[in-house]
This record gives sequence, structure tokens and C-alpha cells, in this order.
Amino acid sequence: MAYSVNCDEYVLKDGDKTARVHPTCGVKQGCPLSPLLFSLNINDIDDIAEGVSGAITETAGVHVSHMLYADDLTLLTNEPRDMQIMLSRLAVYARNEHLIVNTSKSKVVHFNYAGENVPVFDVGGATLHHKNYYRYLGMVFYRTLDMAKSAEHTSRPFLASAYSIRRFVLEHALADRPHTSLWLAKTPAGMYGSQIWGTVFLQAGREFSSSLSTLHLHFLKGTLDVKRSTTNWAVLQECGH
Repeated sequence: MAYSVNCDEYVLKDGDKTARVHPTCGVKQGCPLSPLLFSLNINDIDDIAEGVSGAITETAGVHVSHMLYADDLTLLTNEPRDMQIMLSRLAVYARNEHLIVNTSKSKVVHFNYAGENVPVFDVGGATLHHKNYYRYLGMVFYRTLDMAKSAEHTSRPFLASAYSIRRFVLEHALADRPHTSLWLAKTPAGMYGSQIWGTVFLQAGREFSSSLSTLHLHFLKGTLDVKRSTTNWAVLQECGH
């Protein structure tokens, strides 16, 4: 789900004069007031999942009904009825808070569903389209929940990011300052979402099994100018990653 702030009107006063302004785009991006207003509006978003059973997890008794990161909201459940309940509540919530649910950017993914007659969901009367995958916080989630495939998808932009960092370092004669490359690699362009997602690769012994981790370690070792046989954990610790 994606939100955009929509204000009804501004009231401007100059002495005894009052003017009412009807904006068309709400609070501008970058405005210092924007995050405060958003935090106030989104503070009780958890209410939409009250009494709803979220998606099951590998931990017995633990269900996840929704995930919120800034203005990106994901709803999860194993029951179609519960999903529509949350979407209906979301429509009411957004209307009461003067927010707009961007239905054109809102997609439905039926994970591990083999049939063709999938349930149809809507938000405030607007039907949501189905997709075989969706992107959330820099990660692509496929209908088959193939995390190795998701890592491969992320590898290409990471390689482009590593190339841009190396080019920047060469153009600015910073090759003798490896901390510059390491600092740039911590930006969203380098490892966007790496602090958010936990995958099967976080299991003991599989930490460096994904193709994305391999590329990441190659970049760090190249920056430090050490052998590829150098212990991965030592490199991560030295780089503050």
C-alpha cells in the first residue's frame, strides 16, 4: 500500500483578512512539517488489524498481519475474509485521516496458490490487481517465495552501485582512503533494505550462501585490497558492515 497526504484547505490570515487556499498536492516532499503530520496521522494504523488473524510464521503461535515502514504498508493473512476486513478498515481509516490510498500502486500477491480462481479484493470500491510478485523496501517477493531468486534480482543494482562507487573514488582521487568507499557502500544505493529483511541466509552456516552476499564481500575485499580468501567475518567487522 502507498499513501499520499491530501490536505483539504489552508487558512491564511493577514490582519483582518482571511484567505482560504485549496491545495492540489498536499504537503510538499521535503517539507519539515511532512514527517510530523504523517506520524500523527499514521499513529494508530494498528487498529485495522484488531481481531484479525495474520499470516502464519515458522514460530508457533506467532502471526503477522501487517508491516509498516514509513508510508509503505503491507497486509498479510492466510484468510481472504480477514484480508478484505483489513482493506475495508483501511479505506475508512484513510478517509478519516484525510489520507489517500494509492490503489494504482497497491497490488495483491497470492503466495503459493496454484489455482486460477483467486479471491478479488478492493479498497473503498477500487479493485486491486493481482501480480506474481511485488517490490517492498528494495526486495522483490515472488509468488513462489523463492528468496534465492529475490537475491539474484537485487544483485544487478548492487553491481551498478559498486561500479558507481569505484568510479567516484577514481574521479576524486580517493583510492588511498578506503573508508570513503565503505561509507558510500552503506547508503541505500549499496545495500538498501539490508537492515530490514531476515532470510534463510541468516541461518548458521548459510550467511554467505546468497549471490548478493558474494558480490558484497567481493566489493569489500576489493576496497580493502585483501585476498579473497580472507575470512568474511573479519572483513565485515573491519568495514563496520
